Amino acid sequence: MPLPHWTSENVLPPGRHPADLSDIYERFVWDAPHRNEREILFSALSGYLGVVGRLIPSGRAWIGGGITTRMEGVPQDVDVVLIPDDWGSLKRLGGPARAALYGLLTLRGVIAEQPVMYLEQVQPVGGLLDGYLCHPGDEEAWAEAWSSVRGPYGPIDGMVKGFAEMTW
Repeated sequence: MPLPHWTSENVLPPGRHPADLSDIYERFVWDAPHRNEREILFSALSGYLGVVGRLIPSGRAWIGGGITTRMEGVPQDVDVVLIPDDWGSLKRLGGPARAALYGLLTLRGVIAEQPVMYLEQVQPVGGLLDGYLCHPGDEEAWAEAWSSVRGPYGPIDGMVKGFAEMTW
């Protein structure tokens, strides 16, 4: 089922909209400004979700952020929150798979050794994507965050948007 058309405010209608990668490409790349920049973000998203599917047996990914609007500004990254169907499967991940999962998540306030450095934020896919993991029971908070519309100075009061939901 294709994603709904843009509203007069250049956002998706409020709500969670089922989509697959071709739906996301059609609405968020083909039918939006700055197609070249969005193409790069879409490629990052596609590769990211491929790795996610190898580590997490089944779940949902909510796609949000600037790429889910048709605003004139160039989107800087794609926002993704992962909602595993079986949280226990993540707890059972072994060393290399667990490390790979952590590599898919945006980390803040990281201290690295050899050489020692403090990193304000570490993002997957070279900073093209923000990846988060939704803990059980936190879905409502994530839905609220993914529905907010941000302008250059923070959230725009009273404006809400929809977001895409992919399942695997």
